[in-house]
Amino acid sequence: MNHYQIRLLILLAFSSPLIIHAQKIDSMMNIYADNFPQEKVYVHFDKNVYNPGETIWYKAYVFTGADPSLAGKNFYIELSDGNGTIVQRKTAPIAESSASGSFDIPLSIKSSHLHFRAYTTWMMNFDTAFMFEKEIVVLNTPKDSPVVVTKPATERFIQFFPESGDMVEGLESNVAFKATDNFGLPINVKGELKDASGKTILEFKSEHDGLGKFLVTPDKGDVLTAVWKDDLGAEHKTDLPLIKPSGTVLKLISASKKVFFSVARSSADSTSFNHLTIIAHMHQHLVYKAKINLSESFMSGGTIPVGQLPSGVLEVTVFNNNDLPVAERVVFVNNHDYEFSPELRVTSKSIVRRGRNEIEIAVPDTLKSNFSISITDADADGNKFNDDNIISRLLLTGDIKGYVHNPYYYFSDSSDSVAQHLDLVMLTHGWRRFKWDQLEKGKLPVIKYPEQYYLSANVEVLGVDPTRVAKGESMNLIIKKKDSTTQMIQVPHLSALKFGATGLIFYDTAQGYYQFNVNRKLSSEAAIVFTNGLYNGYKRIKPTSLPYINWTAADSALLKKNRMITAEMKRVQPLFDQKVKTLETVVVKGKEKTAAQKLSEKYSSGLFSGGDAHLFDLVNDKFVNAYPDIFTYLQGKVAGLQINTNGQNTTMTWRGSTPTVYLNEMQTDISQIKNTPVSDIALVKVFPPGSGVGFGGGGGGTIVVYTKKGGDEQRDDASFKGLDRTRMIGYSSIKEFYSPNYAQLNSENEAIDLRTTLYWNPLVITDKFNKRVTIQFYNNDITKKVRIVLEGINENGKLARIEKSLQ
Repeated sequence: MNHYQIRLLILLAFSSPLIIHAQKIDSMMNIYADNFPQEKVYVHFDKNVYNPGETIWYKAYVFTGADPSLAGKNFYIELSDGNGTIVQRKTAPIAESSASGSFDIPLSIKSSHLHFRAYTTWMMNFDTAFMFEKEIVVLNTPKDSPVVVTKPATERFIQFFPESGDMVEGLESNVAFKATDNFGLPINVKGELKDASGKTILEFKSEHDGLGKFLVTPDKGDVLTAVWKDDLGAEHKTDLPLIKPSGTVLKLISASKKVFFSVARSSADSTSFNHLTIIAHMHQHLVYKAKINLSESFMSGGTIPVGQLPSGVLEVTVFNNNDLPVAERVVFVNNHDYEFSPELRVTSKSIVRRGRNEIEIAVPDTLKSNFSISITDADADGNKFNDDNIISRLLLTGDIKGYVHNPYYYFSDSSDSVAQHLDLVMLTHGWRRFKWDQLEKGKLPVIKYPEQYYLSANVEVLGVDPTRVAKGESMNLIIKKKDSTTQMIQVPHLSALKFGATGLIFYDTAQGYYQFNVNRKLSSEAAIVFTNGLYNGYKRIKPTSLPYINWTAADSALLKKNRMITAEMKRVQPLFDQKVKTLETVVVKGKEKTAAQKLSEKYSSGLFSGGDAHLFDLVNDKFVNAYPDIFTYLQGKVAGLQINTNGQNTTMTWRGSTPTVYLNEMQTDISQIKNTPVSDIALVKVFPPGSGVGFGGGGGGTIVVYTKKGGDEQRDDASFKGLDRTRMIGYSSIKEFYSPNYAQLNSENEAIDLRTTLYWNPLVITDKFNKRVTIQFYNNDITKKVRIVLEGINENGKLARIEKSLQ
């Protein structure tokens, strides 16, 4: 990134005191910046609160530092309930540094909130605290309930944060504080700071959202205690952090295009702190370094020029004579350079029942821009949870740990008071991307999850000796997608019995037709298993809770309207359900051998050919491709066999023991069977416990899976005659946002329209050839006030957000 490199060269040439000590740390930081960039995510939702039965629409933006990320290509999203159970998971490709999709909320949902988590696999290699997470409010309350029931806060806390990490005897230091309830929400406090004798040293009170600070110079042996009152008037006592007898104190003051710093050392141990080093870095890039000589004075200072840096979090660290970090502080650099200015103009407005509206989005410059736009019923959505957005997330909350209340406030204007409040956030939130002891030792992060390049065609050949793979072998693969388009690729041999190719993009499922180029009989001799390379996702996350919601009289209209919408959706749902027909299983009785029995004779041998087994014929089952794996297919079909599936984790029990599984009569494990596409399976034989079939006598039962042989591979396209076939799993299927056109006669338009999201488009693109985009939408039957939110980025990483109301 050139702007970081230019800044560092300027500082090296002109800053004083001069050059830093630790070339090893310098080089390691460069390695981190070049090879281990940290990604962060912001997600734009169509609205703030949802009703049961509605759809959550989202658009994610992925950044690396101050720039759109070009690294990650696969995006993972998980929706969990309050107990931490994953209820839905989705995957999507990343294009133009963004990804989009949707989740359907069941009408029968019981929870009052859902937890949304989004990440790339690259982010999993580092601190997972920087993943995107959000509690989504679901207005799931009885019709006659006056409020949404959530538990009020019952406890009050205060935390104290010395500016650079420690208070030191005899050195003046800023101490910031943060006061919250047990949900982490801010409370106002006031109090006194007392020494060990009970003498009042100073008074303090919160300045903004429970945040505040004071200056204190602790004496030798001091033990400081805060006596404070919370927002309810209750009195508390809290000890401050212990005071160190020796050390350093760092102070920072942010000003226009510069950051002033001062470093002071204690007199008790001057030899350890007489030659210090100060560095500053942003987004893992070293941007400032200097030496500080305190051998003749206990304090020194300087200026860090930041005018050429992008806006964002700057971390400043002081090292002692032995290159150990002794003080650290983060500060926000705001050069007001992070936005670009699209225009959003309403060209036609009609906020009446099913009225037609038109808006125009225009970007005056020629840079490519990528937007998402949501248009919602403002009275059914509200502003209560609208506190974070693309600007505050990508500049602030995506780079620091901990909850920040109403973060967009800190970008609401450029006044000194807002800047001072933002500095309180910096003083009370830790930010440590680097573990300095690891850098000093030259240790690099362990990359367990490498970057992914879209979907893969990972092929494993099972059941044969590696010598059966001919020299120079490869596979020709034709992928037939849901829209009937095809793509042909060559899958090269990687090692032993493995083949693989990457860079594929398709949704839902696809049919794969394949053939080995050298040994064309290999697929009939072995089981060929395809996987797509996607991460299976978390099995479970830590349970989450929704903070207390202080519903007021002003919210009564919002709650009433949403309850009416939910009740109406539940009323009309049975009308749609009546249109769904259920196919009943037809059982044909006769003396002739069934197709399943014929398959068993064809496929099974030895001990596996006899016995009293349950037979499942998948060759002639028209609905088999509806199942994601064979264990889901078997669930509930065999009495006594218990199959539990949680994501990619499947367990089985039968009469207290675990069944043994076989693939083509070769013992294997559950995961291998689970990854075998059901479209490749011809027959499953399930032997009950005590059957004597299989290794160990089959005490927990035996499940034998047979993959299809050439004659049983039914073709649905003559073009692929002679090729083997498999079912391939792609990205989560795309749901298209439905936007009615009431200017046309359509029987579907006769139904009542209660949409709370009137329009959603996650991919609005402008460039030098197309600087204007026109959007048309129709009102529903009940909306009187419309909210329009446009968010986006341009190719240089600048951000945009516009919010307008129509009524």
